[in-house]
Amino acid sequence: MALQRRHTEWFGPDFARGPVLSGAPEVAAVQIAAALAQLRVPLLRSDSELQSHAEFIRSLADRLFPDLAGPVALSVGSEQNNQITTQITDNSGSYSLVQMWLADSIGGGETGTAPDSVSFNGITVLETITPNKRYLVITPKTGLANVTVSYAGSRTWYWAAARQGRIVYSSKLDFRVP
Repeated sequence: MALQRRHTEWFGPDFARGPVLSGAPEVAAVQIAAALAQLRVPLLRSDSELQSHAEFIRSLADRLFPDLAGPVALSVGSEQNNQITTQITDNSGSYSLVQMWLADSIGGGETGTAPDSVSFNGITVLETITPNKRYLVITPKTGLANVTVSYAGSRTWYWAAARQGRIVYSSKLDFRVP
């Protein structure tokens, strides 16, 4: 009788059916991570707990399959003394090669106007493609780094980060002269 039982919690009557065997590794990564995460918190009730658990599943999938990791996250701070710092988060658990550029709009290419300066902290700049505009960087294994843009005028930019063919744009880097 025990041999006739099947795992039915998340993935239907048979855990290994479907995307795991269909040649879609990006789906398999999330399936495996979800199965492992189910051991941690099998049943959640609140929306915030579910969102936190979903973020945990995504970060676990990124660590299991770093080549298929989710995009780099960019969190823009507020302007202070003509500087705006953006936190770069890479949850792959590994080093990643990321191309970054300042854009004038979301979906845009490299800006035509450079800021006064750009400095990276906690990240390796492999190549400066265009000074103060476009870079090829290696994210740290810890996954956290910062980039600070300085500009003394009024201007809005967006950071773009491309890894594995995926491009993510930050929120506004909004410089304003009082």
